[in-house]
Amino acid sequence: MARPRRPIASVINASLTALALVGLFVVQAYFVGGAVGLMPAAHAEMPAFAAADVPDGPIMVDYCSETVAAHDPGNPSGRTSTSVELDDAWFAGDSRRYHHGIATNCAVLSAVCNSESHFYSGSGDRIPYAERALSALGFSQVRTDSYELRSAVLDQLAALVNGSHDVAAYTFANRRIETARHGDAAAGGSSSSSPATGSSPETLVFVGIRGSYGAEWVSNFNLPDAASPDADHRGFKTAEQEVAQALERYLDEIGADPARTRILVTGHSRGGAIANLLAADLIDRADGPDALASADAVYAYTFAAPCPTKSANRGDDAYAGIFNIVNPSDLVPQLPLPAWGYGRYGTTVELPGYASTRFASSLALMQQAYQANTGLLDSYSPDALERLDSFDAQASQSLPTLESLLNPFGIFTAVRELLEMDLGLAFTSHCPDTYIAWMQAVDARALSFTQRA
Repeated sequence: MARPRRPIASVINASLTALALVGLFVVQAYFVGGAVGLMPAAHAEMPAFAAADVPDGPIMVDYCSETVAAHDPGNPSGRTSTSVELDDAWFAGDSRRYHHGIATNCAVLSAVCNSESHFYSGSGDRIPYAERALSALGFSQVRTDSYELRSAVLDQLAALVNGSHDVAAYTFANRRIETARHGDAAAGGSSSSSPATGSSPETLVFVGIRGSYGAEWVSNFNLPDAASPDADHRGFKTAEQEVAQALERYLDEIGADPARTRILVTGHSRGGAIANLLAADLIDRADGPDALASADAVYAYTFAAPCPTKSANRGDDAYAGIFNIVNPSDLVPQLPLPAWGYGRYGTTVELPGYASTRFASSLALMQQAYQANTGLLDSYSPDALERLDSFDAQASQSLPTLESLLNPFGIFTAVRELLEMDLGLAFTSHCPDTYIAWMQAVDARALSFTQRA
């Protein structure tokens, strides 16, 4: 005798299936409607954010701190503030010479660009962080429209459904600068109030690229297979190409003359990897008919950037002015593993690590800056730091090649080593707060510079 059907279970199953299909349809309709302009989307550009005069010194800007958000229930967005400045004189010198003032303030501005998502997400404090900060620094024509349809929860679901996660959100802005040499300010790290001599107006274009966000995390794992001829990380390169095309349109819109244009590129984490590829692209184009700026006018400072390329010429002198600031105890810049052939264009700039002779003397200063910015005390465990610093060497033994990811034993060993580390400290080591504090606490003498082949 046949068992009776279970109508209730069938109804529930059919209902859930129908809801899932309706949900997918709604997400798809939302994405398509927004893409073609049928759905309203937030816009952060408004008259209230007209460019101010370029400030004479540092100003305070707000940004969102993941660390503050995690520790302060009353401040879910993690809103905090720190100082920033960009002196015209800093851009008078060759971009291939490291400038600690530019680097330090790019650390802050990369965090500001990450924070812009809070405005477009439709939740939280709805503050247009990038517009406020850049306008206060004298920039105009701030563009953040790439954050639309890439910041809210539905945006992320739509990206997963459509497979459109190899993207980026980015901020463009520009200001007029007088590129006169001001003695030490043109080559060192502090501003100068001496009068400009032989000044000539140029356009400084700011490009800030958001770090990993929502569905974009999937793109971080979109590596080409070992047989692929592609030299660059596929997910990062696809996003970089979008940013490059958008930058071309922006420069055309503002009427920028490549001979009179200086471009400042920055980003943290995934944003840093994309910024690294973009800077290399701008340098490669500098001598051609599609140049956007001369090679010595491309200023690039990335933070916590993963390794985005296997290019054999990434260590060439042409890219030496791409400065990639990394924390030795941050796991993210150690991935994809150098053993797989990956690296970064340009120069790696290491913050004081546990093994550095300057670590002990610099740590207290960094912790003071960290506490001033976040209201929290950053505690470091020496033993845990040592393990984090050596992660790439340990992981390379377990996963010597990209194909090792298909080996269950290799994966098991790597995961076990990862779980044995202090993951809380790993998170702190990667956060923008930590990079900002280190940059504010030390000068270039405390850093180590390596141009790898």
